[in-house]
Amino acid sequence: MGLDLTALSRQVRQMSGAAALRVADTAERTAHAVSRYRESAGEERHWARAADLSRESASWLLAHPVEPLGTARGLPERPESYALVASDGSQIDLDRHGSVACYLINIGRVFLRYGEDPLARLSSEPALYYRDEDLYLTDGARRVAIEGNYLSARRDVDEGVALVGLADEFLSDGLPCMALQDGTLIRWALSGAERFVQEHFLERYLAYLDAMRERGVPVASYISRPRSPEVVGTIRLMLCPDVDVAAGRGAKCDECSDVADGREPSCAVCQGLVDTDVLAGQLTEGQRGPLFISMSRINVEDYREHTIHFFHMRVGRELARVEIPQWVAQDPEQVDLIHALVYDQAARGDGYPVALARAHEQAVVRSADRRTFQSILEGSLYRAEAGASASAKKDSKSFIRG
Repeated sequence: MGLDLTALSRQVRQMSGAAALRVADTAERTAHAVSRYRESAGEERHWARAADLSRESASWLLAHPVEPLGTARGLPERPESYALVASDGSQIDLDRHGSVACYLINIGRVFLRYGEDPLARLSSEPALYYRDEDLYLTDGARRVAIEGNYLSARRDVDEGVALVGLADEFLSDGLPCMALQDGTLIRWALSGAERFVQEHFLERYLAYLDAMRERGVPVASYISRPRSPEVVGTIRLMLCPDVDVAAGRGAKCDECSDVADGREPSCAVCQGLVDTDVLAGQLTEGQRGPLFISMSRINVEDYREHTIHFFHMRVGRELARVEIPQWVAQDPEQVDLIHALVYDQAARGDGYPVALARAHEQAVVRSADRRTFQSILEGSLYRAEAGASASAKKDSKSFIRG
């Protein structure tokens, strides 16, 4: 039996009513948070220090302000000619019920050049991983399967390696240029991983950023409709009575732990808010907000000269988050270039960078492709007399689908 649509429609109506109530509540709390944020303009060094002091003790994410909090930088002039490379990836996950242990990563590769001599090159590059060293990581004593978040980390590395190859092939004519990725440059999925797993993936990912820096190609990533609460986390510090920068004391959530009579802590107004709630009213079309450093542990402790900075930019009805490594953030000309080129890409793509849309199209593995891959795989195993077979569970599901 499929969905009980009658029962589901009642739940949808209830959800809609709850959503309407949340909108009014969020607007009131956002106004409070924005007011406190604006009051702190001019005190950026103070709150940057507070974020540094609270990084270990606060129970929420934080942003370290690099520029004035009220920054609303206008759109820089775009170069008449420019080039960029972009990549995106998709995968066929390891199937524990399949005929053989393997996974596939497909990387979409895009080069675009605009101006007097326009050119486009689009391609995809599949890679099949099946060797023991592809399926597991080990430090000699422990063995960890490369699946789930770790498979995503492997794909992130492959996307970066593809960008280096594209840069070497196409970005050698002296035009203004950039390398663009979709999603975050911070490898959040590795935050809770064992140290040897972190080092395995981060070493390779940071090597990609090293290579782009050596080639003088600024790197950026684009996050559409971001939900990060890092700037909001710094506003929570502004509302926290525990913070005393002069005494070298950051947030320790003492007020929260001492509340026993039902009173809400002073920072509760920020619960559920995200950075775009706070910055939305500050930026008009094409403008970018202030630069911040993400204070996530993996970023601050492991990225070194690639420590990820970010800013928000108004693109139509949404604020996008743009991330850049430190060596880009410290060069105002490169920041302006990223600002201008990323916005131009988003404008050409009706709100989403056209290069990333094309990279996704090249990378995506559709249902028909999956079926064809499975057929090729099973046929090859049969001819090789490999003796592999799917589990009874998978056979049962295939029968039901049929």
